[in-house]
Amino acid sequence: MSRVGEPMDDPVGGMRCVRDPSAARFATLAWDFLVRDPVRNNIICTLVEAGYQEEHPDWEWLRVLDGDGRLAGVAMRTPPRGLLLGDLPPAGAEALAVTYAGTNGSLSSVSGPATAATAFARRYAAILGRSVRPGMALRMFRLDRVDPPPAVAGRGRPVERADRDLVLDWVVAFSAETLTDNKPRDEQIASVDRRLGYADLMWLWEVDGVPVSFAWRSPVGPPGQWPRTPVTRISAVYTPPEQRGHGYASANVAELSQRGLDAGADACMLYADLANPTSNKIYQRIGYRPVGDAQEWWFS
Repeated sequence: MSRVGEPMDDPVGGMRCVRDPSAARFATLAWDFLVRDPVRNNIICTLVEAGYQEEHPDWEWLRVLDGDGRLAGVAMRTPPRGLLLGDLPPAGAEALAVTYAGTNGSLSSVSGPATAATAFARRYAAILGRSVRPGMALRMFRLDRVDPPPAVAGRGRPVERADRDLVLDWVVAFSAETLTDNKPRDEQIASVDRRLGYADLMWLWEVDGVPVSFAWRSPVGPPGQWPRTPVTRISAVYTPPEQRGHGYASANVAELSQRGLDAGADACMLYADLANPTSNKIYQRIGYRPVGDAQEWWFS
């Protein structure tokens, strides 16, 4: 890949790519763009926050500029994972594909807003003669106000340290059931332990003192922090198979979402598997509205 801070080769449609040397540099130049659409760019926003607070030298920060040098879109990568695109026009995605085909021909995957990810995947695979297959197709949802679900047995509560082993087991089960790129167990342990340092990022629904459903959300920084992602993301929603069909996940996600709003988030967002119509319906019943689709592509 080219030296950081320099335009990358092979512009497409007048667009060119620039690699920034750090999250701090990337944030300075791209943050205002990112928070124009903090739902489509949500994962990148939270990774910028993380990288700004603790630098990761191997993370890649990329901006795509149009012919007038204006920011048209962004992307980033946390090796060894694939490329993650933000909201990006097709020509910008293709310019990025040409760049990566010339500098990194071994990407495992690309994901992001469906139109951009598809444009990148097709161009990248065509240049390199690689095969490409679709991974998960996801719908992005946004919630600005919680519509409480009908009364559900039980109550919600924050995860405590005594719940750590149960939560880890459920996070592993969630990944195995829903994700095509499972994280190594040590990464999942780190994710759980990191969230245990906060008061209410992980939430359990329990009935008669027995946990029956789980979810977590991304943190919301304090007012005045910069960069600060204004939208919290709900994820890892998991109910054991024997506990499903009782509304526990809906009640738990509704309560966790409300807590995210109460913590200062402008809105909440989540991804739902398009192949799972049940989850798409239950989220909409508590106030989530579809705002776009995301697509994952795998190269071989």
